[in-house]
Amino acid sequence: MNDEIVIRAMKEADLEEALRLWKISFNAGFSINFDTEEVLVKYLNRNPELSSVACTKGGKIVGALMCGHDGRRGSIYHIAVYDEYKNKGIGRRMEQRSLVELKKVGITSGFLFININNPGSEEFWNSIGWTVIPEIKYLYKEF
Repeated sequence: MNDEIVIRAMKEADLEEALRLWKISFNAGFSINFDTEEVLVKYLNRNPELSSVACTKGGKIVGALMCGHDGRRGSIYHIAVYDEYKNKGIGRRMEQRSLVELKKVGITSGFLFININNPGSEEFWNSIGWTVIPEIKYLYKEF
């Protein structure tokens, strides 16, 4: 199935379907107040070419990964693949594409945010080289 999936840069036109996928995948762990299409358009424009989508040759989005940087470190948010496309290397291919794009703009380290209630996510990310930093707590505030 990997041969049938194209990994490319996320475009503004992809956001509606990406949001649908993330809401399904993350359920209560997704902020519908913060992660609006309007906010994410700004994020894509600030971080061109860094976010990735996985599409069938027919154009159906089956995976989405939001990626950006602050000028010092990269960040990956909201990676999801529809259940019927999981375990086929699609998440890894999106991650690889986005990391290549980060390197092109001089970013060579980064953070990844996962929900601890997402079964298997920590194991998956560890298996492809990401390390949990137990000494760090991620804090959040809307303002």
